[in-house]
Amino acid sequence: MKRTRYAGWISLLIVLSLLASACGQKQTGKTGESGDQVTTIRIMSVSQTENPDGPAEKAMAEEYMKLNPHVKIEFIGVPMNDLYKKITTLATASDLPDAFTNTPQFIRTAYNMGITADLTELFGQQYLSEFYPNLLEESSVDGKLQFLPWVAAPLALVYRGDWFEEEGLKAPETWEDFLDAAQKLTKDTDGDGKVDQWGFGMVGTRNGSGADRFITVLRSFGAEELKQDANGNWVTELDSPAAKEAFQFYADLNNKFKVIPPGVTETGFPEAASLMASGKVAMMITGPNALGSIYDQNPELKGKLYSTPVPKKEKHIATFGLLGYSIAESSPNKEIVADYLKFMVNKENSLKWNALSGRLPTKIEVGEDQQLTGKDYAGFVEALQYAFTTPDFKQYSQFQDIIAEAYQSMIASGMNADEATKKAAARANEVIGNTN
Repeated sequence: MKRTRYAGWISLLIVLSLLASACGQKQTGKTGESGDQVTTIRIMSVSQTENPDGPAEKAMAEEYMKLNPHVKIEFIGVPMNDLYKKITTLATASDLPDAFTNTPQFIRTAYNMGITADLTELFGQQYLSEFYPNLLEESSVDGKLQFLPWVAAPLALVYRGDWFEEEGLKAPETWEDFLDAAQKLTKDTDGDGKVDQWGFGMVGTRNGSGADRFITVLRSFGAEELKQDANGNWVTELDSPAAKEAFQFYADLNNKFKVIPPGVTETGFPEAASLMASGKVAMMITGPNALGSIYDQNPELKGKLYSTPVPKKEKHIATFGLLGYSIAESSPNKEIVADYLKFMVNKENSLKWNALSGRLPTKIEVGEDQQLTGKDYAGFVEALQYAFTTPDFKQYSQFQDIIAEAYQSMIASGMNADEATKKAAARANEVIGNTN
């Protein structure tokens, strides 16, 4: 009996010891409240695949970890063009990180997958009142904030101001002006009989990066890839006369006018930015983040790059170009991640990030503090007034592939505009029909 009693006490002590150990390892969700236990948060970031953005983001995280020694931040780098597929894959495997880069084009898909936490509730209205209201609206679905907007990068036209002045050219206001400039600046500069400088660095890849740029062109011609009619039904104008004209113009820049460097369908943003940095192209449609990348590669171009809103046929158009972080609904560390995101967008860090990357701030006090009046940034600031709100359609991200397939089929395969836009509209209507 005595031996049995001792064995019972020993068993009880072992159980209590294990319970105490488990409680000591439990994450509280608040910085510093877990004693010596370090809480690791994983963040999937597109910035980690870019320079100088990646190292700068890591440096910012290092600063946060020094202030909060019980938090460890680990980054998962993923290229922007692979982001949506990666998020979907990890969500399917129930392996999402604590936070991930998100965009207005993908938030409705993520929202309907149930993988994003409601940041309106997490951050609170008082804190969110510090941001520009239209940017919060662009980052929300059904009144629920889906990602904290970090930076805005409205699309505009960056061009070599020094070359334009040498040729007596003005900033392109219309697509006719643009084509005239592109043709004059496509030339053989070393006299060997071969063109070595082109007018336009087109991002022609079949992905969101290429599609978003073309959407500004499409809408500037007066056609919309997706809209609601008077009865509130979703419709597409991808097979309208205006859309056909926009697609034909875009394809002709390469196939007819030859103002684009070879290999356009494989030219993504990094390649186009490098072409401009190396003096190979005169113009590109891009966000202000391109300036940081170009200057990083070629500091001598400072003072030589200008910007202006995307040219028009019917009207100027821009995207907000918002980028930010969603917090995964599955994350056990929501409050810690939210605290880091607040640190990331505070005034000091926002000003540093703008100086580094060129992207525009999202908090009102930071925007009021900045004077982005230089010729390289002025066009982006002006473009914000032409920004359109992404259609509140849960499968909107599919339209990027529909559009990119259409312009690639015309550029690479010689498909005519009637056939390409008919196929694009058919795909669009199928997506619309499946959603209704």
